[in-house]
Amino acid sequence: MGNQKMVVAILLILALPIVDLVLLFPVGKYIGFWRTLGLVFGTALLGVALLAVQGFGVYRKALNELGAGRIPKNQVIDGLLIVIGAVLILLPGPMADVAGFVLLFPLTRWPVRGAVLRWIEQYIYINI
Repeated sequence: MGNQKMVVAILLILALPIVDLVLLFPVGKYIGFWRTLGLVFGTALLGVALLAVQGFGVYRKALNELGAGRIPKNQVIDGLLIVIGAVLILLPGPMADVAGFVLLFPLTRWPVRGAVLRWIEQYIYINI
């Protein structure tokens, strides 16, 4: 059963760029090549800026947690999700951009973080 989930996850990861490109061509046909290219580069630049701002904020919160003697588990997960979101935004395509922005904004990232934490608590044992 676990192998089936892994295969499905890999297929979804491989399908995302293909679906994105299929969606990007009609956008390019509708608004034009140069505007589409500008949109792709604009979202990439915005993603990099959000990575810097959000990443620094999470880093600062992690240092505060460590200074208080607590393990910064939420901040570690947030940092990982922010990096994944930035990588998704750098990929051309509307679906990757939407998924990336969901992971970069705190209000939309916290439900994903909760799901990741539940998965970690269910499948990974950490003895600290």
